[in-house]
Amino acid sequence: MSADRARQRRYAPPSFAHLRRLTDDTGLLEHALGRIPRRVEGYTTDDNARALWVVTEWLSLGDEALAPQDRTTLTGLAEIYMAFLLWTQYEDGWWHNNIAYDRSPEPEEMSANHDCQGRSIWAVADAWVRLDGPLRHTARTLFMNALQTMNEIDSLRGQAFAMAASAHVIEAGAKGLIDLPDSWREQLTTYMKRVERIMNEEFRSISDEGWRWFEPAMTYSNGTLPWAMLRTYRVTGQRETLNNGLESLSFLCEMMTAEEGWLRPIGNDGWGKPDSVSRWDQQPLEMFKLALALEEAALAVEHAGQLDSDDAEDLVLASLGSRSVTEWNSQTKAGSRGTSNRRPAFGSRSPFGQNAHLRAMRDMALGWFYGENDKQAAMIDPRDGSCCDGLMESGPNINCGAESTISYLMTEALCRKG
Repeated sequence: MSADRARQRRYAPPSFAHLRRLTDDTGLLEHALGRIPRRVEGYTTDDNARALWVVTEWLSLGDEALAPQDRTTLTGLAEIYMAFLLWTQYEDGWWHNNIAYDRSPEPEEMSANHDCQGRSIWAVADAWVRLDGPLRHTARTLFMNALQTMNEIDSLRGQAFAMAASAHVIEAGAKGLIDLPDSWREQLTTYMKRVERIMNEEFRSISDEGWRWFEPAMTYSNGTLPWAMLRTYRVTGQRETLNNGLESLSFLCEMMTAEEGWLRPIGNDGWGKPDSVSRWDQQPLEMFKLALALEEAALAVEHAGQLDSDDAEDLVLASLGSRSVTEWNSQTKAGSRGTSNRRPAFGSRSPFGQNAHLRAMRDMALGWFYGENDKQAAMIDPRDGSCCDGLMESGPNINCGAESTISYLMTEALCRKG
């Protein structure tokens, strides 16, 4: 499906039936056999934080995006996911991630929880900013409890989520959307700038002309990193943060583009490295995070223009270039995914340079779910909103668990913006 067809498809009414199927009165179950929830696998705070995020996203789009009955359904789901996060947060502000079906916490190493902590902080921050009524009050309380943990988060993605959450809350406070105490603002500003500095340092130390990234390999949830940089830039105004966010996103788009021109998630079976990119075990999460980063890039470019219209265009074009998606894809078809033939990921040969191009790439991420992928296989069923867990060399993994379904629904929501 082309980007144009993806844009047309995004206006189809969404279905949340499978999300509801995976949710009981405790929370969102993690896995499914086909489309039937696997209760034996239990729940995770990770997935319930993601679920709170997706319902917040849809509820924030406006009445025209949802049927009245869907708005009622999503509000009820938000209450379930918020209650789960309230239940799994300890008094010290940390969240426990893995919960058995009998509601007992499963043993886990606290060191494994740092990504979950950052993700949960983002989810409750976003709910505080964008939801109404009792849900907003509960989200604020959970966020307040988690403040004391932020400096202890030591995974890069966990830090990225917490940094983005800090920027989100600071901006909302400045706009009068929430009542942000001065002491919180000071603490969040200090944290945000510290992690911003860390991520810029990581990018400078790891990247070179052929590898414009924050880590030696591209693993999972890759779009989280440029997204967090660009979200933070809209608050700090640091040009290095904008530049590194755009350059890393441009490189990620290059790494995720197939020779045929469509987008391809970096596979779990080997990840992405300077000398190779794994093709299989493609995860829907990667398409969601790419769409998220591309939409944030469009907002960051708009923000840069508002701050300094005289040189904003030069800055953006230096990072992204001005080639259209069509031009970039036509050149990609003749290329190779090995580093010896990899095209530069930024500058004059990068894929996009205007908001229209950024959002066209975002819409291509939605196309992957509808069949513009290596197997030309639909990954979702629009009748119930379910999404296959991955794309294998043999075809789609027909199990439709929580992460994949949320990834599809989030990408649909993102592609209704702009």
